Amino acid sequence: MRFARSHLTMTTAIAALMLPVGALAQQAGFAIEVGPSADDYTAVRVGAHVQGPVSDPATSYVRGCQGSVMAEGDGVPFEVTGMMAQLNFTAAGDGLRSLVLGTPDGLFQCALADDQGFAATGLANAGPGRYTIWLGADEGAQVDARLFASDRPVSAIELFGLDVARLGEPRAGRFVFAASAETGRQELVSGGTLHADAELRPLSSDYCAGYGRLDAADAVLTLDQATDRFSIFALSDRDLTLAVVDPSGHVTCNDDAYQLNPGVTLDNAQAGDYQIFVGGYSQGGDGRYDLYTSEGAPAFTNAILHLDAEPRAGRVAFDPTAAGQGQLLATAPVTANDPMEALPVGGYCPGFTDLSAPDLVMSLDAAQPMLSIYARAQDDLVLAVRAPDGSWSCNDDASELNPAVGIANAQPGDYLVFVGAYSPGSNGLYNLYASVGSPNWQATTPGGGFMAPPSLNTTAEPAVARIDYGPATRFDPRLIFDIQPSQTEAFGMGDGCAGFITPGQPDVVIDAAEGLPQLMIYMVSDGDGTLVVAGPDGHLYCNDDFEQLNPGVMIPTPMPGAYSVFAGSYSGTGGMATLGVTIASPQWVMDREH
Repeated sequence: MRFARSHLTMTTAIAALMLPVGALAQQAGFAIEVGPSADDYTAVRVGAHVQGPVSDPATSYVRGCQGSVMAEGDGVPFEVTGMMAQLNFTAAGDGLRSLVLGTPDGLFQCALADDQGFAATGLANAGPGRYTIWLGADEGAQVDARLFASDRPVSAIELFGLDVARLGEPRAGRFVFAASAETGRQELVSGGTLHADAELRPLSSDYCAGYGRLDAADAVLTLDQATDRFSIFALSDRDLTLAVVDPSGHVTCNDDAYQLNPGVTLDNAQAGDYQIFVGGYSQGGDGRYDLYTSEGAPAFTNAILHLDAEPRAGRVAFDPTAAGQGQLLATAPVTANDPMEALPVGGYCPGFTDLSAPDLVMSLDAAQPMLSIYARAQDDLVLAVRAPDGSWSCNDDASELNPAVGIANAQPGDYLVFVGAYSPGSNGLYNLYASVGSPNWQATTPGGGFMAPPSLNTTAEPAVARIDYGPATRFDPRLIFDIQPSQTEAFGMGDGCAGFITPGQPDVVIDAAEGLPQLMIYMVSDGDGTLVVAGPDGHLYCNDDFEQLNPGVMIPTPMPGAYSVFAGSYSGTGGMATLGVTIASPQWVMDREH
């Protein structure tokens, strides 16, 4: 009996012996050493290739055991170095009939091999000591088998591969693919029982997470004819995993395609049976799942994509002249009801949108070497664009939390734009832009502008004054006051916000009357001043350098109400300043008399 060099393995090293095991065991005290793993993530497995003649009846060790085993002195010894929560012995080979295990306390047990020549036995809470394995075959035959000692079960599928013919009838039934773009997703199983017992890892040499049952598929889906792309996916309150075996035997696995729900997309899918295994990410427990299939990408929502529906924000022609700096295509509300994954983008597309219609259709009259479509809002947006040739592009964060899609060699035709949000149920306004070449983020603002953050106490009484201002005001007011030193940054509050302000109360509140054509708030100071103005609807207006180092905020057709003005300095040191309000041209002159 010999150990083949290529089959004697350990988890951290490869060992090999080409000497008779019986002689080593008796003369040199040879044993294969195995012990508990150093951590919960590293599997323990020691492997050997065992060859040799059989001579003794297996019944001489265990009544009812089958075949003949190798001589007593030729048993394969394993020295367990420490307590193991689980110790498994697995053997596989043509003609294998049985596996006999001898434990340190002198007891024996037998595991019979199946028709593949696979035999396995296991012990819980195995203590240290000498464990010996004898492999059995038919009388007069030779043993030629692989033998493993491990802390986790070794599956027959892992050693022989998945034999579909050996699987039992699918637990949830057999189905014929009938999904289409018009009908949406097809329900295969509703409320299926989850069996998270055995590792799905043996199904694939690639990553195949989770636990299921490998004695039968959970469902079998038949494709009557080949298709370019279709998907199989599952939904559950539990964290699921999924493995799909195609007619050629190739296995595709997935864990989280949408939140904690798995989905497998198959391109150039051939006709035939697809074996579907639904698993749980963690072992044991109970749970229910719903299993679906759809044409194209996984349709995690039952909403049907309508590409021909009238766009919510209308149709716009691309204007190359305006697009030089960034053409504003639309300002519209965000809708985030359906998963973006339901769009046939051909890859991962995060977030949520409304599949009932495109948000906007942009027509392009002439080809462009590079075209960018991008959006900005106070929400975290996502964006998907369908080009005239049917190809899709998707993006999440191109500039901070704002998405952009770049299309090289953009051809004439209609571009369907879907705007969504990363989180479901998000609302608010977005601004959608298009430009020649790269996005011009400098010329963009969020849809509806920036809103005043909660840190600004806009309702507090002003530190300096409250001013009534309207069409009947005879003289434009000017106030002289001291900007307070501060270490509270205005940077990042919104476009143009800079410097340091005192957010606990506004310096000035301007009560604007109805009918103003515009409202100009400006300031001249000893140093580099800044302005942050919160309107009555919460919108934020900021400026640093409107006229040299002097800030000014221009609000066209202002709504009536209170405008809270927070005066700041770029360095945070404060200083004397003059604040003015007008509907005409500012007086960029500083008054110094109090």
